[in-house]
Amino acid sequence: MHLRYRGVDYETETQNLDMTEEVIGRYRGAVVKRHVAKNAPAQGRASGLVYRGARVK
Repeated sequence: MHLRYRGVDYETETQNLDMTEEVIGRYRGAVVKRHVAKNAPAQGRASGLVYRGARVK
């Protein structure tokens, strides 16, 4: 997908994820569902981040 923000162009990496719907309850008579990825890649913590001069753990 091609994106543009304030004149800068970006290309996104699309990932095909298998999604399932999970019913989590009812709200005012309507069924409430959430979408859950079956094989989502693990999100690791980024190291070496600095915020306003302080290192983030």
